[in-house]
Amino acid sequence: MGLNPVSTSNFIFQRFSDYAATTLRVDNEVINKQLRALLKDSNQFSKGPIIETTPSYAVGSSILDLVEEGILTDAFRDFNSTALPLDRKLYKHQELAIRKICLENRNTVVATGTGSGKTESFMIPILNHLLKLKKKNKLHPGVKALLLYPMNALANDQMKRLRELLANEPEITFGIYTGETEEKYSEAYDKFVRMHRSQPLKNELISREQMKKTPPHILLTNYAMLEYLMLRPEDNVFFQGEFAGDWKFIIIDEAHTYTGTNGIEMAMLISRLKNTIGLKKGELKCILTSATLGNGKEDFPEIANFAQKLCGEDFSSEDVIEAVKQDMQKGEVWGSPKEEVYEKILDNISENNFEELKKNLLEAKVPPDIIEKAYKENADNPKGVLYDILLGDKRVNETISILSVGPMDFKEISKKIFPNSDRSEYYMASLIDICNAVRKSENHSPLIPARYHYFIRALEGAFVVFADKPYLYLERMNKVTINGEEYKAFEIATCRRCNALYLVGQIEKDEETGYAYLTEYKDRYYDEEDRIDYFAVLDDKGYSDDINEDEIVGDIEDIDSAFTIFRLCTKCGAIKEDVGKKTCDCKDSKHIKLLKIKNNKRCGICGSMTPKGSIIRRFFLAEDTVASVLATALYNKIPNKVNSNKEQVEDDLFGYVEEENKTNKQLLIFSDNRQSAAYFATYLNSSYKEILIKSILTKVMLNNWQESIKNDWSLEDYYYRIEKFVRDNNLLKGTKESNRREIWKWIIGEFISSSPNSLTNMGYLHFSLNFNALNNSEILFNLPMLVKKGFSREELMVFYNYLLDQFRIYRAIEYPEYVDPSDSYFSPVNVQGGFCRVIENRNSRHLRGYDIKSWIPSEERFTNSRLDYLMRIYKSKGIYADKVDVMNDLEKLYKLFTQHNSPLVPYVKNEYLDDFYEVIKIDPSIFKVTPGVLDKSVHYYKCDKCYKVTTININNVCPSYRCDGHLHEIDLEKELKDNHYRKLYTSFEFENMVVSEHTAQLKTEYAAEVQNKFIKREINVLSCSTTFELGVDVGELETVFMKNMPPTPANYAQRAGRAGRRTDSTAYALTYCRLASHDFSNFKDPYKMISGTVKPPHFEVTNEKIAKRHMYACALAAFWRKYREYFRTVEDFFVINEKRGPELFREFLDEKPDSLYRLIKKVIPQELHSELGIDNWGWVEELYSEDGVMTKITNEFYDDLGKLEEAKNEAAKANKFKLADELQRIINTIVKRSLISYFSQKNLLPKYGFPVDVVNLEVNFHTQEAKNIELERDLQIAISEYAPESQVVANGKLWTSRYVKKLRNRDLVRKKYFSCECGFFKTMLTVQDEEIRSCPVCGNSKIIKGTYMIPEFGFITEASSKEPGNTRPEKTYSSRKHFSGNGNIIEEKEFMIGENVVKVSAKKHGTLTVINSGKGLGFYICKMCGYGTVDKIPSSHKDSNGKTCKAKFEKISLGYDFETDIVEIEFGNIFGDIAIEEGFWESLMYSILEGMSSALEIDRNDVDGTLYVKNPYTKSIILFDTVPGGAGHVKRLLDEEQFIKTLTYALNRVSSCTCGGEKQDTSCYNCLRNYYNQYCHDKLKRGYAIEALKILLNKERAKSY
Repeated sequence: MGLNPVSTSNFIFQRFSDYAATTLRVDNEVINKQLRALLKDSNQFSKGPIIETTPSYAVGSSILDLVEEGILTDAFRDFNSTALPLDRKLYKHQELAIRKICLENRNTVVATGTGSGKTESFMIPILNHLLKLKKKNKLHPGVKALLLYPMNALANDQMKRLRELLANEPEITFGIYTGETEEKYSEAYDKFVRMHRSQPLKNELISREQMKKTPPHILLTNYAMLEYLMLRPEDNVFFQGEFAGDWKFIIIDEAHTYTGTNGIEMAMLISRLKNTIGLKKGELKCILTSATLGNGKEDFPEIANFAQKLCGEDFSSEDVIEAVKQDMQKGEVWGSPKEEVYEKILDNISENNFEELKKNLLEAKVPPDIIEKAYKENADNPKGVLYDILLGDKRVNETISILSVGPMDFKEISKKIFPNSDRSEYYMASLIDICNAVRKSENHSPLIPARYHYFIRALEGAFVVFADKPYLYLERMNKVTINGEEYKAFEIATCRRCNALYLVGQIEKDEETGYAYLTEYKDRYYDEEDRIDYFAVLDDKGYSDDINEDEIVGDIEDIDSAFTIFRLCTKCGAIKEDVGKKTCDCKDSKHIKLLKIKNNKRCGICGSMTPKGSIIRRFFLAEDTVASVLATALYNKIPNKVNSNKEQVEDDLFGYVEEENKTNKQLLIFSDNRQSAAYFATYLNSSYKEILIKSILTKVMLNNWQESIKNDWSLEDYYYRIEKFVRDNNLLKGTKESNRREIWKWIIGEFISSSPNSLTNMGYLHFSLNFNALNNSEILFNLPMLVKKGFSREELMVFYNYLLDQFRIYRAIEYPEYVDPSDSYFSPVNVQGGFCRVIENRNSRHLRGYDIKSWIPSEERFTNSRLDYLMRIYKSKGIYADKVDVMNDLEKLYKLFTQHNSPLVPYVKNEYLDDFYEVIKIDPSIFKVTPGVLDKSVHYYKCDKCYKVTTININNVCPSYRCDGHLHEIDLEKELKDNHYRKLYTSFEFENMVVSEHTAQLKTEYAAEVQNKFIKREINVLSCSTTFELGVDVGELETVFMKNMPPTPANYAQRAGRAGRRTDSTAYALTYCRLASHDFSNFKDPYKMISGTVKPPHFEVTNEKIAKRHMYACALAAFWRKYREYFRTVEDFFVINEKRGPELFREFLDEKPDSLYRLIKKVIPQELHSELGIDNWGWVEELYSEDGVMTKITNEFYDDLGKLEEAKNEAAKANKFKLADELQRIINTIVKRSLISYFSQKNLLPKYGFPVDVVNLEVNFHTQEAKNIELERDLQIAISEYAPESQVVANGKLWTSRYVKKLRNRDLVRKKYFSCECGFFKTMLTVQDEEIRSCPVCGNSKIIKGTYMIPEFGFITEASSKEPGNTRPEKTYSSRKHFSGNGNIIEEKEFMIGENVVKVSAKKHGTLTVINSGKGLGFYICKMCGYGTVDKIPSSHKDSNGKTCKAKFEKISLGYDFETDIVEIEFGNIFGDIAIEEGFWESLMYSILEGMSSALEIDRNDVDGTLYVKNPYTKSIILFDTVPGGAGHVKRLLDEEQFIKTLTYALNRVSSCTCGGEKQDTSCYNCLRNYYNQYCHDKLKRGYAIEALKILLNKERAKSY
């Protein structure tokens, strides 16, 4: 049976809640109790499970039936393919589509949902046509059917089906022509054999040369390649000539993707295709398919209209085929059985226990006659028996009636069906599982096919109010009223080590009051922790400027030990240095003391430091960590599928041999972003293996606990038991030696771990000094210096264990010969530790591969853990001793490890290093290992101050550094009963998980291999981007996990629909709603996603801009066929030919070629003929007019080229030959560009079909991982993700970008930019002399100036890759997009909304610039080789080929300019004084963007906005399409109805949020915030947006949509 939705959902939420509570703790028990209670509230952080029915598709006739009826050719009788059995019943909608196409000869839209067999709906008619031609001996070479796909993965998937389908039909040829298709047959053959490990069929054409010679009958491609084929003269064989006369079908798969600009471009492309071939209307049969195209029959007219516009052919509502679902059947009700019988039935049906089943039914009071009748009619078929019986079950019938209306919360329907039971949800789950499994026969539908949906949301931080006590909130608050008093809310954080409470923010002075306030931080990203200010709440806690020398992990000079004390008013948030002066004007104000830390790598309370990241943790849970917790929990709950096969599954660490009758589980994980998917694959793999390792170590110890205690197990004893367990359970592959190394790594990893989640801290392992192994150990208990100070024997045992632990946790151990301390397994502290008496040369503290600690502090300003603990022990015993005295005692204790007569010396290993003299380490064999929780000699204690748990207790003094708390004995089992990791390590099942990435970063061959391995269950978990969303075959799945909320209901339906294709189990879809406004908004109402309206695609074919592009494409294609020498590069067209291209092209057009005229007249919609001047060739005049596109391109090109040539010549005259050479390289760069790409970038040609503005991150070495990846990104993203020192995960490895790629004789274009905080922005070439010294808009003299280069050649990685770590790859961040004011107005509207006039202007060629300045000051880039760094110029460097480069560096940013559609919204003075409030305009703008995304169903990432300032008194909102060239999204706001709808949705979004309470004086991820607008998070207030939108809408206009 499938997943139990109740236990699964409860289990998943419990894991999530436990993890959050375990990870997030505060050293304030009042806050902790509130936190634990809030985290257990499943209603706040989860939704569901929600159940929906997924009725089966109704069946109809078979192919043979249709042959008999005369609808299909009788040639099908000889068609021999196991992939298409002729007697198998087709789905009813397949039959209807075949009848529509073959009988009625109609164009057809097949919109039938996921898994509905859409392929057969068009493939059978295609085969019918080809078989008819074959029968008539007219099956000649040439395309008869074009299958057009939006992505290569779908086309490749279809090719697999065609190979099976046509294996026995050698006369029907087929082929795929994409960018991945090789030109030469020999190369294509080699590639095919590598990918498929078989020979190609004779009828599969695998190379371009084959297809050009004899075009296949069935051609598969994508729209991008079709655009190329249409333009390139040499590829015209498919459309014109002897093989182009028999075109019959065009299949457009995933038609719902052709919306907006894509829809217009596709419509124009299809029109050009038909007219290039010479087909008349009606001669080409158009078939569209989609799983998510509209919302039922009411949308058929709109769908037909969409199809008609897309194909330029006749479609009517009758031509739309929707899925015909089988009605869930109800029978004559006989009553209901006892409630508990459903669980019993489920157990027996799973075990096929026929007799026990009958007994259960009788005991449950099912009428005997009903049972007998069912058994009689369903002999030997228990599922048939149950089907007939449950058909009359009243509860089943009620369930069907309820769920037929729509999805429902599972708890709610459970109470309706089982109203009087406290186990209603469990009974309901059993009922659904049974009804989903039972059927009359194998081909019959189940009673209730269903799918479950469950949602978990992220935390958005924690906020505290200090009133009569601290009040905690897990939603964003600004001010809160408690007992009639208003208090400021502050975001909190904690120290990762001591859990000290911190406040997060920055100090900002208010010019009006003159006071400073602690406010939300500004213009900083959540993952830039090192740029955020933290303030420790002191209360009665002490602090010290002393530095714990043990914690130093970097250069000493980098440690800022200075702290500043502040006083904070908890009412208004006013803050001032604690010097006794007035803080604010609040009456009865309460103040607390804060300690501001200046280095977030060091805690101001406990002094702990971290080598990487921040020691302070805010109340966010890392996205990948939470996703890993959820994915692991879900995976644990997936039932194993029974199978009789045995198979070996390979893995890089664990080798699992599948037991007979078991297979691997499977899970498909979706991410919207390829980097997110790629990194998560490695993260989940490593985290799962870590859990597995810890579980093995735990299980072995608990299974042998008595023996370990009795025999004082050494680490070696422990090793032998682990090795046996691993061998007995086939858990590790490899040789005996390699397995030995691996297991010892596990043991040592736990031995040296001080992590809160270590097995030591969980109580499952306890390492202690084995006194029984020491010779003459009594000496230790008679040590005069300690005995005289009152240390008892028991205290001495504890103290020696403490000292030995110092060696253990600081890695000052002699590693076993099988273990390398530098192994990445021990990262981030994978170095050899050691102690020396005192470090005298501080500059050599960290030799390469070593981390040496000074036993005694090496400087007066330093202290250390041992000194601190010993001083506090002395104090507890009433012994006065100053620091010098205790240091002297500490030095004497050092002799325990160096003096020859000490019992410990035999276990001490010496090493001599030049700078440290003698370094000592301890041999781990001195330790024994036992399970602490089961060892009665081990006691656990908890500190009442820092709440840490320890076994070290002398006089109840807490051993934590600088903690003045007291220890109290505890029951560790009770203390850790809710600990996430403790539960995990003991409940873990030893089962296989092999995780792999599947994204666009993988090369096609390798991606196909990964896909096949997943289908064959050689890979268990696939972490994919959107590659698997659209109809790609992934085999049978029960579960999917979405790492974020998909953009639209259509996307959600596609992803959730990947699960549930097995008919005997109920599908389960889990979604994690990450920290994003879209995710949070849909979490509040998930039904919008589950069963939300899927709107038909929208586009207006009469888009003048796109029509012109295609018109120009027709003209240029004709021109290039005649003048091929002008075709290849910019130089070919503009420079090297005797007559310049623009001039010759104009002459060509002035001849008014009749063939071109007739083509354009057919391609361009009739409605645009007059406007574009088709008949009088006025479009040519417009093209070459003063403002025409060709004129603009030509003038811009020659102007830029002229300036560069002039600057080059001047440099040469001035003997600045290096500069002249650099300028010549820039010129070369410009003129050597691809002409088609250049024209596309300039919006002269259709843009979507070309790799314009796409750059690569080149990997310059040849490992297997490198060979299988291809890293490319749009330049807009690449300048961030691929910038020098940014990191990328692909194919399980971490690749670091190091170079901006440069080409010989070509250089990168550089531009100057000027920006002002008021919104002004301008760019120009660096060779231009113009300077802007003050803002021309507001007069500000502090204008920001800079220079950026456009890295259009791409980037290159370092010479080696690494293993990804446990934190996301590093990257630098691009600026928000700047608008320079460019753009031509193409349409203006004024909307009268009540008494308000709003002006909306659409513009084309709006120019936006995005800049990456590294950490704010630019990058250091080598002028010669492109080597780049963020922080400083390296002392030496090598080029990407490994040769030493001595060229100079320049400091420069990376930038990118692009043109797109924009809409400017001007409001005049509608808003009055509120418009001058800081954050008002940003709040309104982002509310409109969120409203637009929801109202018009646009992916929020496809639109963005910025503010534009024309003068100091007027601001307008600029909204733009983020896709270069524009997608037509923002233009839709020129429709008044759509504009008002957008404002209404915006108002609903901000009004329904609860952040800020009634004051509405903040914002959150549910309303306005997202990752990319963090620059203004502190300014965004939903109250501003609410007020502005209400003014605009006058309320009465805010109708409901």
